[in-house]
Amino acid sequence: MNLFFGTMKLITITKIRHINDFILELTFDDGCTKQFDFKQLIDFKGISEPLKNVEYFKTAKIFNDGRAFGWDNNYDCCADWARYFAKDLNDEWKDFDENVDLKQRMKIAKQKFELETA
Repeated sequence: MNLFFGTMKLITITKIRHINDFILELTFDDGCTKQFDFKQLIDFKGISEPLKNVEYFKTAKIFNDGRAFGWDNNYDCCADWARYFAKDLNDEWKDFDENVDLKQRMKIAKQKFELETA
């Protein structure tokens, strides 16, 4: 069941698949599939340090009825973040400078979503 929060649809993850090394592929309930290289997204310090071990990294799973994914050490990521804001390997943000911050990405994603659903 999809709900709407403001103008953004609350997304759920339907499938997670380890591709290789630190790359995960996520499929969302809207049909979108994205691949993420976590070497580019996190610094593997603190709570994310265990993820440096590829065998442990491969254990990523879907939590909270698809609203998040993560690992048993309580490191998790929100489905909305992954779908709308995180930079994936297809470089959804290629038209923007590498220094585009999360707030700017959120604004762009919201505008993009509003155009797609108008």
